[in-house]
Amino acid sequence: MTLFDVVSRQRRLVLLVVGLVSVAGIWAGVELPSAIYPELNFSRIKIVAQGSSLGARQVVFSVTRPLEEAVSVVPGVTRVQSHSIRGASELSITFSPTTDMAYALQLVRARVNQIQGSLPPDLDIEIERLTPSLFPILSYNLQGGDPATLYDIARYEIKPLLSRVPGVGRVDVQGSDVREIEVMVDPARLSAVGISYADLADAIRRAVTVQAVGRVAQNYRQYLIVTDQEAHSAADVGAVVLGSGLHVRDVATVQVGTEDHVRIVAGDGKPAALINVARQVGGNTVAIADSVAGVMAGLARSLPPGVRLKPVYDQAALVRDAVRSVRDAMLVGAALAVLVLLVFLRHGRITAISATSIPVTLAVTIFVMSVIGQTFNLMTLGAMAIAIGLVIDDAVVITENIARHLLLGGGRVQAIRAAVQELIWPVTTSTITTVVVFLPLGLLQGVVGQFFAALATTLTVAVLVSLALALTLIPLLAEQFVTAHEVGASVTGALARVQRGLEDLGPRYERGLARALGRPRRLGAALLVLAAGGVGLWRLVGTGFLPEIDEGAFVLDYFTPGGTALAETNREVGIAESILAATPEITGTSRRTGAELGFFATAQNSGDIVVRLTPRNRRRRDVFAVMDEVRDETATAVPRLHIEFMQILADVINDLAGAARPVEVKLFGESLDTLEAYARRLAPELERIDGLEDLYNGVSEPSAELLMRVNEAEAGRIGMTPVDVGSAVSAALLGVPAGEIRAGDRPVAVRVRAPDSVRFDPQRLRALPLLGGPGRRGTPLGSLATFAPTESRLSLERENQQQMIVMTADVSGRSLGGVMTEVRRVLAGHPAPPGVRVALAGQYAGQQEAFRALLLVLALAAVSVCAVMVVQFESFVEPLVVLLVAPVSFVGALALLFLTGTPLNVSSFMGLILLVGLIVKNGIILLDFTRLRMREEGVSLEVAIREAGRVRLRPILMTTLCTLFGLLPLALGIGAGSEMQRPLALAVIGGLALSTPITLFAVPTLLVAVRGRSFTLPRPAGR
Repeated sequence: MTLFDVVSRQRRLVLLVVGLVSVAGIWAGVELPSAIYPELNFSRIKIVAQGSSLGARQVVFSVTRPLEEAVSVVPGVTRVQSHSIRGASELSITFSPTTDMAYALQLVRARVNQIQGSLPPDLDIEIERLTPSLFPILSYNLQGGDPATLYDIARYEIKPLLSRVPGVGRVDVQGSDVREIEVMVDPARLSAVGISYADLADAIRRAVTVQAVGRVAQNYRQYLIVTDQEAHSAADVGAVVLGSGLHVRDVATVQVGTEDHVRIVAGDGKPAALINVARQVGGNTVAIADSVAGVMAGLARSLPPGVRLKPVYDQAALVRDAVRSVRDAMLVGAALAVLVLLVFLRHGRITAISATSIPVTLAVTIFVMSVIGQTFNLMTLGAMAIAIGLVIDDAVVITENIARHLLLGGGRVQAIRAAVQELIWPVTTSTITTVVVFLPLGLLQGVVGQFFAALATTLTVAVLVSLALALTLIPLLAEQFVTAHEVGASVTGALARVQRGLEDLGPRYERGLARALGRPRRLGAALLVLAAGGVGLWRLVGTGFLPEIDEGAFVLDYFTPGGTALAETNREVGIAESILAATPEITGTSRRTGAELGFFATAQNSGDIVVRLTPRNRRRRDVFAVMDEVRDETATAVPRLHIEFMQILADVINDLAGAARPVEVKLFGESLDTLEAYARRLAPELERIDGLEDLYNGVSEPSAELLMRVNEAEAGRIGMTPVDVGSAVSAALLGVPAGEIRAGDRPVAVRVRAPDSVRFDPQRLRALPLLGGPGRRGTPLGSLATFAPTESRLSLERENQQQMIVMTADVSGRSLGGVMTEVRRVLAGHPAPPGVRVALAGQYAGQQEAFRALLLVLALAAVSVCAVMVVQFESFVEPLVVLLVAPVSFVGALALLFLTGTPLNVSSFMGLILLVGLIVKNGIILLDFTRLRMREEGVSLEVAIREAGRVRLRPILMTTLCTLFGLLPLALGIGAGSEMQRPLALAVIGGLALSTPITLFAVPTLLVAVRGRSFTLPRPAGR
């Protein structure tokens, strides 16, 4: 009993299962979450410690080094990088890819807890595992009011509502001004009453603290006794009694103010509060965006007059556009493939049966995706678009063979049975060769491995589903609806002329193959010429990492020279904002100074601007042209402002992966002066490289400091130590927390400090009285300490407890590989001085690592395909012949990449890997029929292969053209997100177009040259 007999007998079960799974796939397609990328896992943990007021060098010794030493011993750690700035430290810990990150996070937190007692007090330490959920998918500006009011509305009214939206992970609110109760005390006045700033703060804190002091039962009720000291306003704080009949208001000015300005947040150049919404892992980006938009629309009606919400970043818009463009590519590709089938198969009914495999395969694939936890994203949708041309292959081969057997005569059932039985083994093995090329992708790690694992998994599922349908559903439909009449030739019209031309191809090809078999040397020479051309193209084609897509938004990371005041940084950034506002494609901006997008320690002279563009179909220039124009204008208008341009998603992925910029040159050494001198020597040469933009030489700008040296002997006379003096000065200048008041349901912090006229006047600093000695008399600070202005480095970088500086740059208008070739040339021409070690990092290092892994994957894919063919042909000759000519087909891929200006990146490399399976697929269809004729009829190899070429020409051409036309919409790169799959599609189209004539002529010729023309196979017993 054959497979077709089993399927035909259980046709109702087969149709029921296919129908149910297809319906389940349609339902899953409605419910499946949508995101821009697959769910990504990164083996990195970040620690941000801030709250200190120390300079960068002091932060290294007091905070950074203890943290580095603590976490370096955690199992699995491969790299620890640190970034120390004034008042904060940021550590990035990279683990090996196989590390259990949930457990690693626990270990890191435990190690930090063990040493926290030795760190400076009041240090706020955050430890997070780096995931995409740390970065927003939506950003809104709240504009139209004073900064403090905007922050209060965003923090206490909008954030709680958004936090309840299903799928929302975290909601961050950033603003310039945060309300606090200011208790400002003139130092002389405070000294006169004999109390310090710390004493005053402690008195206020004790007075406004609410305590539960007991319980009492009375009248059958239990009463909780609570001290009624809660403060609700600035007046309540002013009424706190200090002793001797004095109140706080008698020695201090108490008013509602704001915290010290350490950041500025603006929207479209005006004060704003920024609301960032991140999704939970597995959250549906589009659904979350729609829900948040609904909440925001409802809130807009209840906002104070003049206050409004404006979206400045919406990742869901890119997801929608990407889904729409991939959907259109799938529809166009399917239509073109069906048109190819109609031309070859002659009739609409049998064409429709073959075409049925496309929607059914996609529906079943979506169902399997939902079962294994995949989402709709650029990679899975791209895989489905790529699959359009592949999933129809098996159905085409089966259908064409059924049509051929029907034309040979005999009963319909017998013809279908013979056609299916004849192709079960070659179709299965040829499909398996497409699948096995993806198996080695499990060796890929990091971002590349996760990106293309989703693509490979989806494509594998689709191809296997199409194989099952080709062997079950297609024969059943053919049995039901196809007769010899439906496969006959058309007798009139343009289609008839096309069909006659196609029918003539078989005999013409057979004659051409006969001539090729007689001239193996000429064919070998042609292959050598192609191979030499391929070597040349390999050198000419540029190289990149991940394809860049037009996201419709970008971010400017900026910084001013070290020590620049916040107001001056604000002025310079304002000029850049005005340039952005005048750019016609830009619809909105949100700006942070002293803060950044994501999880970072940020100095006051740095920040970022998120820029939103008009939809792609309403602008003439792409995002890269807009960035180039803004880059040139800002460099001219604000030369002191260093700006780096990145698209938001690319910036997020690079930050998560630890490769912040395309070009990174790390310089290690013991002497920072030597490192900086070498970096300054390299910078002018690197700036001359064409295509290298936004170069930062890594030299930390000097930051102004005022060194206070305490005279220990003088301080000792009044009973103070240098630490006591420092604490007293810090209390006056930075302030001391003094509890909080409860204004309704909102807590407002209370801080005791000196007035701004004292804090910001260096001349009055020396007159600051410090209490000490008998009677707690005031002693001027100037008699206890001396002051000396100096400069220190604003930031310090370290990696694996070695100090370093990092030179960074972006790439624009040129391939990453081409730029890095010149970077290496510059480094070779300027050798590092003794004691300095140079390392190339950034995206280039990721590219090199990925290419090495992909070359290994390509080799293993070839070995896997060879193993499948060895099983099928029971010989090494046929597999080796097919694989020998397969690399020549890569010349077509490289040529098309070169002609279209597309770099050889991870996506196009994936196309080369996929090509291995596709090239072999056609070879199997041809050589399997050859062996079938040799076994059944006992003919020689030459006779059998010529007949096989004539018979199998049509299915080979049909499958090839279906694949080419199915990929054509992706290769054109039309629509959002299409840039991700375009290099893959171009590589496959170029390679497959060249591989078809190579398979049809070179494979038979080489096989005959190796085996001999008269080679025969033993016929099965009984024949």
